[in-house]
Amino acid sequence: MPAILAIETSTHIGAVALLPHAPQTRGAVHEATRDNNKLSGWVLPAVERVLARSALPPEALDAIAFGAGPGAFTGVRTACATAQALAFAWNKPLLAVDSLEALAIIALDTAAEVTVAIDARLGELYLARFARTPEGAGIERLAPTQALAVSSVTRDDSLWVGSGAVLCAPPVTTGASPTDRSTITGIDDDWAIGVARVAAAQLDRGMRMDALAAEPLYVRNDVALTEAQRYARRNSTREATSC
Repeated sequence: MPAILAIETSTHIGAVALLPHAPQTRGAVHEATRDNNKLSGWVLPAVERVLARSALPPEALDAIAFGAGPGAFTGVRTACATAQALAFAWNKPLLAVDSLEALAIIALDTAAEVTVAIDARLGELYLARFARTPEGAGIERLAPTQALAVSSVTRDDSLWVGSGAVLCAPPVTTGASPTDRSTITGIDDDWAIGVARVAAAQLDRGMRMDALAAEPLYVRNDVALTEAQRYARRNSTREATSC
């Protein structure tokens, strides 16, 4: 397996991982931080710490990978720009990974199917569904990533992960109270490991890009709203919920 340095900063998690010639989570060296509003200042020192702990020099890496989103406007650009700079400086192949797929591949170690729901703010979610391939060695997408209103989404009894999962209405049950056993929290600490695992599969298929061609993945058009747009959207949301 290739040795891949992976960076994920698209949402509330900042994560860096190095997958050293092994596809399993336990073979990776990684670091994560939660709700850090200065990820741009955290990420490069985290890369240095991960490389130091792995004792693997940059020249031994096979590729650099980053979580391309969807996610926060600043976060996805932080991961993209950092990975671009490292790939260019170290002359390494660059791989862009769907951030939802990267989280899904970790969850699919314990389930056959998973829905990834990420808090997109403004009352919306980024939502996609994935499954293990029939042979169990890969991942396939069952539904495209969509930006949906939180109020329109109800969880089913299958596995849900991500920051948006707990925002959705729980599955309807016949018991005395609803259950949240269909969600897993804390799995996103391994997000960058998922980025590395998806990237390793991409590299095996010959996929790679020029560092200067890398771009974040956006699902909705308004990824950065003006204050006036935010105010108008908040008001329209309040009016809709009060009806």
